[in-house]
Amino acid sequence: MNGSCDMKRVIVVIIIVAVVVIGIWRTGQAIRSRKQASQRAEKPPVAVEVSVLKRGTIQEELSFVGNIVANSEVTVFPRVAGRIEQILVDEDSVVKKGEAIAKIEDKEASLRVKQAEAALEAARAGLNQSRALSEIRVRSQITQAQANLVSAEAALKQVRDIARTKVSSQLDQAEAGVAALKANLKKIKDGARSEERKQIEATVQQAKANMDNAQADLDRIEKLYSEGAVSTQTLDGARTRATVAKAQYEAASQQMKLVETGARAEDIAAMESQVKQAEAGLELIRSMADSKSWEQDIEMAQARYEQAKAALDAAKALEKAKSWEAEIIASETGVKQAETALELAEETLSNTTVTAPINGVVSKRFLDKGSMANPAAPLFTIVDMDKVKAVVDITEANLSKISLNSRAFISVEEFPEQIAGQITLISPTVKPVSRTVPVEITIDNPSHRLKPGMFVRVTTPVKVRENAILVRRSAVMEDKMSGTSGSKYLFVVDNNTGIKRKVETGISRGDIVEILSGVQPGEMVVVSGQDYIKDGERVQVVKTVE
Repeated sequence: MNGSCDMKRVIVVIIIVAVVVIGIWRTGQAIRSRKQASQRAEKPPVAVEVSVLKRGTIQEELSFVGNIVANSEVTVFPRVAGRIEQILVDEDSVVKKGEAIAKIEDKEASLRVKQAEAALEAARAGLNQSRALSEIRVRSQITQAQANLVSAEAALKQVRDIARTKVSSQLDQAEAGVAALKANLKKIKDGARSEERKQIEATVQQAKANMDNAQADLDRIEKLYSEGAVSTQTLDGARTRATVAKAQYEAASQQMKLVETGARAEDIAAMESQVKQAEAGLELIRSMADSKSWEQDIEMAQARYEQAKAALDAAKALEKAKSWEAEIIASETGVKQAETALELAEETLSNTTVTAPINGVVSKRFLDKGSMANPAAPLFTIVDMDKVKAVVDITEANLSKISLNSRAFISVEEFPEQIAGQITLISPTVKPVSRTVPVEITIDNPSHRLKPGMFVRVTTPVKVRENAILVRRSAVMEDKMSGTSGSKYLFVVDNNTGIKRKVETGISRGDIVEILSGVQPGEMVVVSGQDYIKDGERVQVVKTVE
């Protein structure tokens, strides 16, 4: 029982002590509240400047420095060698693409053009002739080949007809002529009777006929020889036979004369000589008969016939293959070659006038009028000033923040305003020493204000926030007492009281900061005087700034 009573007494004591402590705490709170109220009533409000929060666009930027270079720089070389007749521009001259800037002597080039024009005209005339006559020429070749074949065939037949038979006949005639001459000689020596006189007359007539036949044979063989149908040996034999026949006729005529007038010793001797001559001719004919020269003549005539036949076959093959088409194609090729040669000559002539390859400004002239131009020596340097490039180096860390075709802005000390440009090149390689990447920004420069070599500052936006809550940088303060690194706050004015708000910031540019959380558009924030107020203190707005 005593233990239970003691426990109750302890609990009662504890309760009493707690009530006393609470009473004391409440009393202290009341005293402090009255003291603070008294202080507030006594302290004047802090004068502040405020700004109304609005939404807007803000962007993060990267900034670099670099130099202006020409968009393009071209060194102009002459395409042909020669003496410079004219220099049409000077340094600092503005030129357009294709504009003449120098003239090289062109006399030789002009002559080459005329020569090429003449060659082209000849080639075209040849083409027209081929188109008009090539088929006719092939068909004429066929007609000529057919005529040659007929002629060769006739010659072969004629040679065959006169060859062996004629030689044998001439041999018989020669033998008979020699025998008759001998008989007549004997009769002259012995004295001729009337019937023998008639025989001598018959011999003269026969010799005349033999001579006419031999001459006719000679005429035919000469014609065959001119056509290539008989050999030289056959021609010589025909001539000999004609000569012998003529001699026999003359001998027979002489015998007849001697019979009529009576023979003298010298006449008989002459007759004997003629007999010997006739015997020699007989031996020649016999030798020709023994050599069978006519076989060679037949072979020659046969060969000529075969050649004529082959020529006809070849001409027909050309017709079948339409060979004139190939001739026309060859002529057309000749025309194309002549046209190409003319184009080359005209190109050479054109190259005697040196033209500007780009729009730009002449920055350098290397030669003067009268100098010798050489394709290996430059004439001018031309730079394109209508567009220029700002070349900057960007660190590897910032490389991922830029992209091709994005905008950039260029500032030059000489000009107050920024000039817009576009990123047109990001080098694929990193400089090993500086660990930077070359970047080019192309800028329109129609007035040529920007000059190669100028120093520039380039800024490029890398993040853009639209409809963001924006505030002056001076309004944002850092809470160094909270123990949280980077904790930021600002004061909002509500009912003339400065209320501390913790905020989260985003992009900053210049003196403007993006607020991500903690405030709303339309609220007034302190931008000046916030260093002198505490959370909950009274403030007096003396100025509202934009």
